[in-house]
Amino acid sequence: MMDFWNTYKARIVGDFSHDRILLGTAERKNASLKSVTEFSRELEVNKAFLQHYDASRRYIIAREITYDLLFSAYDVNSKDILVARITRQLDRREWSAIFSHLGKIKMPNLEFRLAGLQNGGFAGALAGFDRMHKRVRGVLVGVDLFGINMRNIVIDTKTGVPYDLLLLNRIYRAGELVNTVSRDDFGSRLAQLSFV
Repeated sequence: MMDFWNTYKARIVGDFSHDRILLGTAERKNASLKSVTEFSRELEVNKAFLQHYDASRRYIIAREITYDLLFSAYDVNSKDILVARITRQLDRREWSAIFSHLGKIKMPNLEFRLAGLQNGGFAGALAGFDRMHKRVRGVLVGVDLFGINMRNIVIDTKTGVPYDLLLLNRIYRAGELVNTVSRDDFGSRLAQLSFV
């Protein structure tokens, strides 16, 4: 599996939060809300959880990702996945909780993915991932950061693959996903990450 870590590190130097960074081995495919909702679990802002693959809750939905960061760590061997929606720079206790949950995965073979943080977003949420990459064995297989569009993503926990979630069960028209939430309005949602 290709590791985009060095490419990602090279792209986030200086004033990096204005141009979209899109790194991956393929374009993200679509999944309609109607097809996944019955077998899904929702991930809210400032929440995180570790989940093992279960056919009755196969999908994880993250709606309206704007200035927050969607992070996933998928273990190819066990089909365990840790997901988090981060709104600010994590403190030591929050990182300890992430490391503790990842430590529950035996002999991990992790794929990391990052998405969100629209232009002018709270890029401090990316702080600490360099340390995590050094401490936890895994590869960065997908990065979709910045840009002007809101993201709606569904992750298939059987494969770890993310899809663009079609909330209206159809392809979006041009401009439909442009973010209308102001940075100031989103600022009221900044909070500590908690595991559910």
